[in-house]
Amino acid sequence: MASQLMTRALFNFSILLIMLPSIALGQHTSSDENYFFSDLGDYFTAPTHWNSDDWMTLGLIAGGTIVVAETLDDRWKDEMTTNSHPYYHKKIDQVGDAWGDLRLSGPFILGVYGYGRWKQDDQYIYASHNMVQSVVYTGAMTLVLKSVFHRDRPNETSDESGWFKNGSSFPSGHVSTAFAVSRSYLNSLENPSVATQALFYGLATSTGLARTYDNKHWASDVIAGALLGIYTADFVCDRNKKHRTNIAYSPYVGADSAGLQVNW
Repeated sequence: MASQLMTRALFNFSILLIMLPSIALGQHTSSDENYFFSDLGDYFTAPTHWNSDDWMTLGLIAGGTIVVAETLDDRWKDEMTTNSHPYYHKKIDQVGDAWGDLRLSGPFILGVYGYGRWKQDDQYIYASHNMVQSVVYTGAMTLVLKSVFHRDRPNETSDESGWFKNGSSFPSGHVSTAFAVSRSYLNSLENPSVATQALFYGLATSTGLARTYDNKHWASDVIAGALLGIYTADFVCDRNKKHRTNIAYSPYVGADSAGLQVNW
């Protein structure tokens, strides 16, 4: 577990080193670097600004997670680990794991960034920034939640109620990462096709199946991870969209011309 977290942390750091210099130089968007860390603070303190509807939603999600943990976790574990599934091939399991631990989604993010730079297409450059930011944010929140709940993994105990012990099962970091990448990429596209949505949500879903198929997580861990990844991606993409559309005008005077300069 520690090695997996270290691998993801090293990837996050390396990909930021590759991508943030273009932001620092003011290429494509100058707002990302300025807001990357301040938005992280807002992300963690967002509940202090929630209204009653937001807290009601959280309460329903928490209640649903408890119900799933008490009624479905054991059954799902038995179904996934003791039965043969002819339609769930090991290759799907491997793809799901790779999408969730960044072995597959990491190169995809770099590929999207490289394609955007090559084509000078801001949509894909913004998409890559959104994905990195979502991965970093959701990774940080996942670590915090794991340290709070300390739930035992299903391969460590037969008790699905093993909360506040010594484990690191809740929520699933693979799944939160998988959904953060898929959701933020789709949010960054203009009108993604149904096939594209099916592909990327399918990849994220395969991560959840892989984690339960390999007996690494309870079903409720997977559901919580998916919701966390989706929430984080929506938060990041909404914030960055507002930053990038925050247009300002200033006077411009050149050697032989004058006018208004547009900054965003």
